[in-house]
Amino acid sequence: MKQKLWVVTELFPPDETSTSYIMGEIANAMTRKYNVGVICGPDVYDKRKQLDMNNKFQLDPNIEIHRAKGTDLDKNTIMGKIISFFLMSKRMMAMVKPLVKRGDKVLMVTNPAPMVVLMSIMKAKIGFEMNILVHDVFPENTKPAGLRLPFYSLFKRAFDKAYSKADQLIVLGRDMKVVMEQKVEKYANKPVCTIIENWANVEEIHPRPFHEGKIILQYAGNIGRVQGLDKVIAQLTDDVEFHLYGTGAMERSLKKIGHPHVFFNGPYYRSQQNEVLAACDISVVTLQEGMYGLGVPSKTYNILASGRPVLFLGPINSEIDLLVREKRIGYCEWPKKWDKEELLAMGARAREVAVNEYSKEKILNKFLSAI
Repeated sequence: MKQKLWVVTELFPPDETSTSYIMGEIANAMTRKYNVGVICGPDVYDKRKQLDMNNKFQLDPNIEIHRAKGTDLDKNTIMGKIISFFLMSKRMMAMVKPLVKRGDKVLMVTNPAPMVVLMSIMKAKIGFEMNILVHDVFPENTKPAGLRLPFYSLFKRAFDKAYSKADQLIVLGRDMKVVMEQKVEKYANKPVCTIIENWANVEEIHPRPFHEGKIILQYAGNIGRVQGLDKVIAQLTDDVEFHLYGTGAMERSLKKIGHPHVFFNGPYYRSQQNEVLAACDISVVTLQEGMYGLGVPSKTYNILASGRPVLFLGPINSEIDLLVREKRIGYCEWPKKWDKEELLAMGARAREVAVNEYSKEKILNKFLSAI
C-alpha cells in the first residue's frame, strides 16, 4: 500500500493562478509514488475572475481533495489580504488536525503564510514529515512591498524557527537557498535545502515568428507592488512600446502615469499564453532590489519556452539574473540599443535552454526524487 502524501496549499485547480497550476501538476506527479490527498482553499481564489473554458488541465481522479471555505474579501487591498490570510489558515488547519496522521508526508507551499508556523507546531504534535515548497519568504517580503509590519522582529523569529522544524525546504533558486539557510542556521535542526526550479511548458508553448516594426516589450502577470513596473515605464524611448497583460494592485496607479507608449491589455487565460508571450520582441521580468532570495518569478520559464529573450531588472546574483547572464538569453540592464538580430539569437537560445533544462518532466522528476 502506498504511503500517504498530503499536499497543503490554499491555491489549487481549478483555480488558474500560477501557484494553483504548479501545485496541481506536482500533485498529479506524486500519485506515481504516493496515495495523494490535498487540503486546499476554494475552487477559485478570486471570484471576480471567470474560469477559462479552454483550460485543458486534468487532475488525477484518484487524488482525495478537501477544500476549506473561501472569503469574499478583495485580496488586492492590504487589509483584505491580511484578513484572508488568517481566516484561510484557520480553516485549513481545522482540516489538517483530523486528516494528517503520524508517519504521513506533507508537501506544503508558503501560501497562506501563517500556515508555515501553524504546521510546524502541528508537526511536533502529530509527527509527520514536513516538506515546505518556498514560493515566498515571509516576513522579509513585506519590506520591498512597502508594507510596514508591526512587530516585524517577532514575526521573523517565529517564522525562522518554524522553517527550522521542516525536514526539507524546497527553494526555487540559488539566491533563495542562501537566504533560507541563513534563516535556519542558528537552530539545532537544519533542514535539507533543495533547489527545484519552476518549469517551462515546452509542450504547449512554442516559438512564433517575431513581428516587424517597433520594439515591443511585454510584461505578463501580476501587476503588483514588488514588480517596479513604474521604473520600466520611466525608461521608455520613442522607438519602444510597452504592453502589459494582467491585473493587480498597481494597475490603477500605472495607468494614471498616462504614458503614450504603454498599453494595458487586461487579464488573459492560461490557454492564451502561447499567443500572448509571442506578441513581443522581449519580455520583461522585474523584481525590486530588496527581493534578493525572496522569490523567483515563475513566468520566466514559459517566456523561454516561447523563444523570447528576457529583460531582467532586479537584484544582481538573484536566480534569474544568473540564468540570463550564464545562458546569454537576454539583458540584465536596459540595453544601449535594440538589435532585432541579437534578440532573435537570444530567443533561439532561450527555447533551447527551456527544452534541455526546464521541461516539466525534468522538474517534476526532481520532486519525485526529493520527496
